[in-house]
Amino acid sequence: MLVSYNWLQTYFKEKLPPAEKVGEVLTFSAFEIDGIEQKNGDSVLDVKVLPDRAHYALCHRGIAHEIAAAIDEKIVLPLKKNPNVEKLPPLKVVISDPNPISHKLEAESCISDCRRYIGRRVSGVKISESPKRLKERLESIGERSINNVVDAANFVMFDMGQPLHAFDADKVKGAIQIRRAESGEKISTLDCKDIILDSEILMIADDMGPLAIAGIKGGKRAEVGPETKNLILESANFEPTLIRRASERLQIRTGASKRFENEISPEVAGKAMTEFSALLADLLPEAEFGEVKDAYPTPARQSVIEAKINFINSLLDLKISEKEIAGILERLGIAVEIRGGGVLSAAIPFERLDLKIPEDLAEEVGRLYGYDKVPVAALPAAKLETATPARFYLENRIREILVAGGFSEIMASSLSAKGELAIEKPLASDKSFLRTNLSENLKTSLKLNAANAPLIGLPEVKIFEIGKVWPASASASAGEFGGREESHLALGYAPGRIKNKGIVEGAVKKISAELGIELKAKITDNAAEIDLEPIPPKISAPENWRPKLPPVETTKYKPFSTYPFIVRDVALFVPENISDQAVWSVIEKAVGQSADLLANHYLFDIYKPKGPPAGAAPVRLPVRDTQTGAPRAGGQAGEQKISYAFRLVFQSAGRTLADGEVNKIMAEVYKGLADRGWQAR
Repeated sequence: MLVSYNWLQTYFKEKLPPAEKVGEVLTFSAFEIDGIEQKNGDSVLDVKVLPDRAHYALCHRGIAHEIAAAIDEKIVLPLKKNPNVEKLPPLKVVISDPNPISHKLEAESCISDCRRYIGRRVSGVKISESPKRLKERLESIGERSINNVVDAANFVMFDMGQPLHAFDADKVKGAIQIRRAESGEKISTLDCKDIILDSEILMIADDMGPLAIAGIKGGKRAEVGPETKNLILESANFEPTLIRRASERLQIRTGASKRFENEISPEVAGKAMTEFSALLADLLPEAEFGEVKDAYPTPARQSVIEAKINFINSLLDLKISEKEIAGILERLGIAVEIRGGGVLSAAIPFERLDLKIPEDLAEEVGRLYGYDKVPVAALPAAKLETATPARFYLENRIREILVAGGFSEIMASSLSAKGELAIEKPLASDKSFLRTNLSENLKTSLKLNAANAPLIGLPEVKIFEIGKVWPASASASAGEFGGREESHLALGYAPGRIKNKGIVEGAVKKISAELGIELKAKITDNAAEIDLEPIPPKISAPENWRPKLPPVETTKYKPFSTYPFIVRDVALFVPENISDQAVWSVIEKAVGQSADLLANHYLFDIYKPKGPPAGAAPVRLPVRDTQTGAPRAGGQAGEQKISYAFRLVFQSAGRTLADGEVNKIMAEVYKGLADRGWQAR
């Protein structure tokens, strides 16, 4: 949230510390500061207000209270002159709650659609440009000035945290109604978007239909414009979850919706109407204000928390006196009474919905007292020996067996393109369901790894995954999941340089033998999947068993190329006394200046003809021409030979290679081999 330093200064008689110091104070006591920007003679702080403190701190007044508490200064609330009340037509407000719930409020807890609705008529209004001081305040935090009435509503919201709205009273027909929308009902919003509504969306309406989407966005029909002469002011409090769901469903995010979905005390609505009216009276001296209509079915009750001084000190591992603890809490606006036996009774301000239990009071004391004063101490050693859970042992033992057998573990997405349980808001079309098996994603990983095997020189691809699947259907009642979540094992094999048979079957047998249990595996296309759910009851971990952790290796990583690679194989016969290293030296020299394009290389095959039977003359292999197959002149015809096959992988870090480029390099390789009397096959 953007916070104006000059705006904050209006809450203090004394000069505040510089903006950088204010940011430091907030960082160490309440909020992180993402940055400070200088703007038109003002310093704008980007304050990271998290949801636990959003009830009271998404406004300048909330931030000012935190600064005052941190630096132990008194906050000065600006004096507001209430306008004179004139006799204007009465305002009728009707709250229609589809599920009215009657219970007493504890710490602002209420789940009815509309907790409080305050309305007020204003007549004799003249819509005009806002004065400079008001525009500067809004522009400092990136808000655009619209007109004096709308700007006043926005100012009070960013000042106090309570969203407000104003309707053109002459365009409202009948009573103000707070109700759920009817399915298919439409509204044109202030930004001229036509929205189709449903019964999950709360509306502000009149006898003609919707006027605004409650807590989110105003409607075009009763918009305040240059011709507006009379107003209906609104200050309300709505159920947070309802606003959050509607905002997400409609994909409309506003300053009002952000504050309502984080929950605001209904008590703030009354204070905000007072300040809104006072500001309008200052901006519109000729305007007349009617009576305030306050629909507040179940008023909030102030929360009181009791905690022992010793309890607070024990949590913080400190020794703070009763007087100092009470003083810290009172700096936060919490009324404190110390009773007999060192019991502290704290009356929590209505705005502080985050304070509910004694531990919350300890946290408030700790952050203002200073966590840096908490002594450093080592945690006591754990003495309790616990048994290893069977499921933990099973999964980690399987990992040990497979890793020892050359398998690598993968962790694929738990979402897939098809399944039994759909995601309400999928991230992508191929991630719309909870997966029903592991094999599908594992086979995809096999293909991707096999395709890159030449580049990274993998002799073969052997991978496995242990994870959750959701194969059963959802219950029809209340949208609850009626099936079960299962743990599965999937493993698969794809050949690289080496082709082996029975890898997957052998791995399953190995696991079965090690665990002493026959695993039932479903094997298809070199991949197997096993349901692990029935196994844990049949096994138990050996006493004092600990999983084997792989050794820590220092590895240096470098960026990899995202461009395609090209593979070329070179196979040739050479005299048997020539080593593969000697042959590679010739190839490497022939590649020469193009070595930066050689991403990888390796020897992938050695073939040596079998010797003759005992007593027989040795077999001599002539050197043959690779094109015609005829014996080639020169060389050492008749000498015993050995065949080496090398794989060369070419790739550029910055572009796509063409076949022609690689063909030229390979021509030099063949020439270099020919110059040694070796002919590629």
